[in-house]
Amino acid sequence: MQDWKEVEERIQKLDSKHRGILKCFGEDRRDILSNDGQTITMDVGDKTVQRKSITYNMIQYAYDRLRGGCFFDSIYFCKHYQTEWNKGPCIFSMTGGILVELKLADRHQKDGRSCFYVSGKGRWY
Repeated sequence: MQDWKEVEERIQKLDSKHRGILKCFGEDRRDILSNDGQTITMDVGDKTVQRKSITYNMIQYAYDRLRGGCFFDSIYFCKHYQTEWNKGPCIFSMTGGILVELKLADRHQKDGRSCFYVSGKGRWY
């Protein structure tokens, strides 16, 4: 896998012209509204306009787990980012979705509308 600096450079290229970030369940995507090099804001509302943000630090945490041979799921995310998780669990899938988009992770469905991420080629199952 690539080192974090290379990944960070690729993340910085994601902007509002991008096709969107895959949600945790299904094939719907979230639009990127802004990316300032530290924070990415996306439109997450289906019926109402809602905007949520993730940090590069969150993405690095997920990437480091995958690079270490572990999987990344909402339990681990919640343990490290409880405050952010409380703002909405979609923040977890926004984080993993970035890595899927960059083909650094594969998304796997769990029960219901949940998913987890493993190191991979940017596929979703």
